[in-house]
Amino acid sequence: MSRALDEYQRITPFKPNPMQEELFNLITEKNPALLLKSPTGSGKTEAVLIPSFIEERRLFLIFPSRSLVEDQIGRCEKYLCKMSKALSKPYSLVIDTGGQSSRIVFDNGERKPDGSRHLYDGNVIITTFDKFLYRFFGFGEPNKSYIFPFRIHHSRTRNLFCFDESHSYDKVAFTNFVRLIKSLYKVNLDLVVMTATMPEAYQEELTFLDSVDYTQGERLKSLNEFLKYSSPSKHIEFIHAGLKDVRDEICAYVSSRYELNKRIIVTVETVKDVVPIYQFMKERKVGENVFLYHGRLSDGQRRKVYQKLKQIEEENGSYLLFTTSAIEVGCDLNAHLLVTELCNPDQLIQRAGRCNRKGQMEDAKIVVVGSKIRHFLCTVPEETEVSYLATLQAQNGGDFKTNEIIELIQHRPHHDYRAEMLFDMLYEYVYGARLENKPLHDRGLVITRSFEPSITLTTKVPESESPERFPENAVSVPIRQCMAFSRDDKDFAPNLVVYQRYFNDYHEEFRFRHLERGGCVYFKDLFIEVPEDLFSEECGYVHLPKVFERRNLSGYQQRFVYPTEDREIWLHYLRDLEEDEVQVEESTSVGNSPKLEMESESLSSNEKDKQLNLF
Repeated sequence: MSRALDEYQRITPFKPNPMQEELFNLITEKNPALLLKSPTGSGKTEAVLIPSFIEERRLFLIFPSRSLVEDQIGRCEKYLCKMSKALSKPYSLVIDTGGQSSRIVFDNGERKPDGSRHLYDGNVIITTFDKFLYRFFGFGEPNKSYIFPFRIHHSRTRNLFCFDESHSYDKVAFTNFVRLIKSLYKVNLDLVVMTATMPEAYQEELTFLDSVDYTQGERLKSLNEFLKYSSPSKHIEFIHAGLKDVRDEICAYVSSRYELNKRIIVTVETVKDVVPIYQFMKERKVGENVFLYHGRLSDGQRRKVYQKLKQIEEENGSYLLFTTSAIEVGCDLNAHLLVTELCNPDQLIQRAGRCNRKGQMEDAKIVVVGSKIRHFLCTVPEETEVSYLATLQAQNGGDFKTNEIIELIQHRPHHDYRAEMLFDMLYEYVYGARLENKPLHDRGLVITRSFEPSITLTTKVPESESPERFPENAVSVPIRQCMAFSRDDKDFAPNLVVYQRYFNDYHEEFRFRHLERGGCVYFKDLFIEVPEDLFSEECGYVHLPKVFERRNLSGYQQRFVYPTEDREIWLHYLRDLEEDEVQVEESTSVGNSPKLEMESESLSSNEKDKQLNLF
């Protein structure tokens, strides 16, 4: 009996598959720096979780979205609870996201009351990429924030950093992702980057990692033989429809094909389109298990819906789920039928992973509706989109062939030199004591995914004297979604109040005040208090209020105004760079990431001052 098999049977009811066994050996016997490619549903989480328990490592599970974090919490709780009972010692789980910060202790198979303070003191730490980057640069709990980078780099317990669903990052996020992986690698920290569908061009940025590929060749064959998928394939139907007809076509298809004994996921690109379809089916009273899930629901409602879906699946029940792309990445759902609006090729592969995930459904099916990807979401050039549609048409009526879709994902990563500069300057200050970069750190600025900031919608901002310090029904959205091109826009709502949250040093608490001054949005934590009729617990924020008026571009800056009764408050932020818009002089262009053995020349103080002035 192999050591991996012996240890797995102590903790889990199943034997490790070939991928899990190989990862076990690599993690327990070496100093791993791995790029793991393995199909959706092959058990990648357990592949890092079990050896981390055995080696008594501190495991960081870092995910691209909060929805994926929710999926992993229950899985980790189950294992930690079992380990605490089997080994008669306490184990702790840290959950650290934008909406939750807690430490859960399991002792002798029982869960203890949750603690709100963690400082990365745990056996397993589940977090989002955004929050981890925030901690990596020493932002967080007042007077204790230095502990986070210290425990990341100098912990007595050997850390293992696992980045799951790493194909999800793009543009600014991918720039930060590569920079972060390289910085961990250079100081000899153990890490595993996991993916199912990362494009080849993106993998080229990570060639310094050892590749473990179970998506092709003999490794894939051995994995499929072990998993014994009885019905691994799924059929595909392609329905050609114009953009104006997509919603009606999806509604008609779901109405005609709905079955009470099936699990069905319907994915539409926008909230304003998915909600009417959901409401239409609810009015037909097709059953109790009809759900809506999207990014503008409250955290509590999203968590409630997802937990209910998982419970239904555990009981082998059925449901009808209407969603947006908010649930496509990594969520462990297993549907008989997936109906989706035409989307980018990489998104389609992700959504297909929610259909017949375990390869046991004989009649699994994917239905793609549309004829053109929405222009504001499209990430492929026009010629690739034409080939993509031709591929879908060729597969129509047959099996869904993932490899043919993957071949269409040919876009190369676009590095934003401003994000690279920002990362390097913060890193130099936190880990190299470059004091000239201290002003940037003092401002608390970390751009994680996009240079476009977010603004938070809420139905009620807490009053200064109120003991309640949290805004009600708070949901963050990109700030441009709350902008109108002119005040004649029918959705323009100048009567709504914009608040700024600030920290009151005297009372040591966050408070709110009316937005009174303009300037750079990155240093303003903004909230819009909206009427309660614009929000419902069931549907969330469907229509967004337009409280700002977009104005001109000034260099990198996107300018806009917030009109009040007596004046206009001017605000600005940096627009994201698009590949066809970037015109950077050769002397300052970053280009492709440098090889690890080569360091780029340091910027002069004047050049760094110019970068600081952008913010």
